[in-house]
Amino acid sequence: MLQLKKVLQYLTLIYESILSAIYSILANKLRSFLSILGITIGIFLVILVFTIVDSLENNIKKSIQSLGKNVIYVDKWEWSGGGGSYPWWKYLSRPDATLSELKALKQHPINNYFSAISYTNSSNENVKHESKKLENVEINGYTNDFEKIEELTFANGRFFNEYENNFGSPVAIIGANVAKGLFANENDALGKNIYIFGKQITVIGVFKFQGDNLINIDFDDKIVVPIQFLEYAIANKSGGKLIIKLKDDINESAVFEEIRGTMRSIRRISPTQDDNFSLNKISILTDSIRDFFKSVNSFGLIIGLFALLVGGFGVANIMFVSVKERTHLIGIQKALGAKKMFILIQFLTESVILSIIGGIVGLLFTSGLSALVNWGLKKFTESSFELELSWHNIFIGLLFSCLIGLLAGFIPAYQASEMQPVEAMRSK
Repeated sequence: MLQLKKVLQYLTLIYESILSAIYSILANKLRSFLSILGITIGIFLVILVFTIVDSLENNIKKSIQSLGKNVIYVDKWEWSGGGGSYPWWKYLSRPDATLSELKALKQHPINNYFSAISYTNSSNENVKHESKKLENVEINGYTNDFEKIEELTFANGRFFNEYENNFGSPVAIIGANVAKGLFANENDALGKNIYIFGKQITVIGVFKFQGDNLINIDFDDKIVVPIQFLEYAIANKSGGKLIIKLKDDINESAVFEEIRGTMRSIRRISPTQDDNFSLNKISILTDSIRDFFKSVNSFGLIIGLFALLVGGFGVANIMFVSVKERTHLIGIQKALGAKKMFILIQFLTESVILSIIGGIVGLLFTSGLSALVNWGLKKFTESSFELELSWHNIFIGLLFSCLIGLLAGFIPAYQASEMQPVEAMRSK
């Protein structure tokens, strides 16, 4: 019962302190505005940096995830950058993956771990349809199992089948921007003929528009054809790579070394020789991105904290003035029995409320700027990037506001609580 009484006393004390703080803020509008402005700018800068960094990270991760989950790429290049004792020119001299290696992996017992495996290569060529022409379009060749690896969405049509892949049929799936560039109405592209490599190709599908992303992983500006057709059409077959999707119940790390050993066996690499290929996991990219954005976030936090520090000094200065002006009132309150804790909480509450109001205004500015940027990107570009103010960042903004209020207001509040009643009442 005694504890409940104490809790009620503290709640009453906080309630009265809030009312007193609000009255003080309203009574000194200009002074309060200047205090709020400093915190607003600080919170706006901190949360804006966090919002931009988080949005960039989410956009890139979303693009990378479109490459497939639990997927391993067999390539001559190492995504993590390599380095160390292995020089860059050795990567350059490595052989590219080939279709024959795809067939060898399919025939090997390790294929039981795979849900799909595809081979890919690419070339850049001009594309024509009647009088319209697009220059330097990226032509991607895949085996038909690529549809099982990456989630493809179609505005119209379908992906090519195994028969069309094996016989190198002249068929293509085109990106949304390619369809817009070649046809008056992109919805009419299905079944029409286009010319690539000087050969007539039938459009059997149109990819759904994906929008530009920061690392350009989309099919909007690309054309996909069967790999057998591409390798027949191009003279230079360098640049090939294998894409392996593991079964859902298979641990990527557990089978990683088995794939390495199998590839060494297929390429007949002796035990004393280095690998002449790289196994790249999606997690390599996501981990690198996470580490990079942690560093950027830390740098942005330092910049924002300097702005908050300036705002905090502003709040502290205003609170010192407020204590000075109300010294006589503090003396009267103490003479009537007000305890040190009441005075301390009263001024701390005023400082925290000032900071929280500044924080809320800063968050509103961040939200408004994000909405404006998103509107501009949507209206004037084809980017899929969006600034998004997350609940996590809103919480951080309010938490920082409270902390700055507590830190900035503690010394003035403590001085007020330590005043002697008689001396304080004599002050005018």
